[in-house]
Amino acid sequence: MRQLSKPAEPRRHKRQRTRLRAGRVADSSNTFLCDCLISDMSPAGARLKLPAEVDLPEEIVLFDELENTVALASLRWRSGCNAGIQYDVPPAKAALFSLTRQRALTRRYYALKD
Repeated sequence: MRQLSKPAEPRRHKRQRTRLRAGRVADSSNTFLCDCLISDMSPAGARLKLPAEVDLPEEIVLFDELENTVALASLRWRSGCNAGIQYDVPPAKAALFSLTRQRALTRRYYALKD
């Protein structure tokens, strides 16, 4: 029996399944919104699993705890607890950010205000 090839995926970058990794989401003014789980990463974006009641803005800041990186991203889609984001600025080491509030996402008590 002849095997059919899989249809091409309509993405610029192939998704890379990853183990769920912890992350934190803030809005564009660096106000903490929620903790999340990061999966299905690619050079262009990622899938996030987060509380359904959290209303995400169009632009977010994402901190990846495993890699200790911060990325600026745009919300591309949302379905219940899942959301797809596209990086506007790719992930970079948190230590490179000069803004205190962006670096604050890396600290243990990041959700507390000064």
